[in-house]
Amino acid sequence: MNSPITVAAKEQSSSSLGRKILLVASGFVALLLGTDIVTLLNETDPALFVSFAKAVAVNATFALALGLLWVRTRYAVIVSIVAMTLAAFTGAYLYSLLIIPLLVGLVTLTETRKFSLRYLCITGLWPILIIVVRSYDVGFLIIIIPLVAAAYFIAIFVRKFQEQREADRERIEELRRKQREAVEAERKAIARDLHDIVAHDITVISMQAKAAGFSGDPAVAQAALKVIGATSKEALQDLRVLLNVLRSDGQATRLDGSIVDKAGNAASSLEILIGVEIFAERLVDLGHPTKTMADPKLAGLPQSAQAALYRVLQESTTNIVKHAERDAPCRIEALIVGDRVWLEVANKLPGRVIDQGFDNGGHSSGIVGMADRMAAFGGTLSAQGVRGDWVVRAELPAKILDGAHQVPEEHPEVQDL
Repeated sequence: MNSPITVAAKEQSSSSLGRKILLVASGFVALLLGTDIVTLLNETDPALFVSFAKAVAVNATFALALGLLWVRTRYAVIVSIVAMTLAAFTGAYLYSLLIIPLLVGLVTLTETRKFSLRYLCITGLWPILIIVVRSYDVGFLIIIIPLVAAAYFIAIFVRKFQEQREADRERIEELRRKQREAVEAERKAIARDLHDIVAHDITVISMQAKAAGFSGDPAVAQAALKVIGATSKEALQDLRVLLNVLRSDGQATRLDGSIVDKAGNAASSLEILIGVEIFAERLVDLGHPTKTMADPKLAGLPQSAQAALYRVLQESTTNIVKHAERDAPCRIEALIVGDRVWLEVANKLPGRVIDQGFDNGGHSSGIVGMADRMAAFGGTLSAQGVRGDWVVRAELPAKILDGAHQVPEEHPEVQDL
């Protein structure tokens, strides 16, 4: 089904070509009519003057019909019917050989098919009128009928060609639009992945470096350096995989030399159950007592959905490291309940924030990115204060659970770290 814009483009293209043809034809007919008028005025024989005056009147009517195409097609059609009737009674057919095929062709080119077919039928009745009124002029029909038919079919061909050209142009423009949208979506996805990798891992490294610097305890410093080493290695791994996604000259490789699957990307190996363990351990390493609850059925979710939940968990724990007090207890729950999948990450808000009143009106770019990830799957994300806790809750709908239902049912694992 053509959109209104496509139909308008096609009509504009046909009208533009029709105006060019009409301009040339109008100039030529005006020149012929001017010549006839000059010849009429120079005629001295009264009998020839009257006969020639009738012919000029009919020719002027045909010329008027052609000129009215500049104003309104229906007016031109009505006047052309009058001109054809006059020509049938007077025998002044000269201008009709040019103007009637032109009118049929231009009407077919610029008007609706229904209207152009009606006009073609009217011109088809004209030969019948000529046979009835001036049967001795039947030879004229041998000329006019092929001309009208040729004009009609040529106009149909040109119109279909223009419609096809406009359709191709519209399709190319639509492909360009989709390409721009795909590029923009890819940029946003890359920006989200870079944000997730850099924000989380660099935040952890920064916090551990501070802990090592201010602790004064060699054991604490050694533990912090161990975390920094592991986190930086993971950050390099994620960045390398992500950068390899942008290359088209080979497969991505890990730091240890093993190959990531050809369709791989930075999210290809991100499993939510592993993520719960990893980020809970990091929170504990940073001094946050953490309780976790994970449903094993989550392993059956599509990889893309797991990757999205993984990134939400990563961003949420990064925010905890940045903003929560060092000993603030935390909670991570990744569950399937009914027809919903939810991930909930919560931490105790600092007492000063609770006392002063909590303002959740502003959302960071990280939260916006998490919401975008959930929206891509038809899910939702909320981040707000609830009874003294900061709670980030991501939910996905039932349509992504097809794979999850094939996993044997087990009870969620609850751990305190």
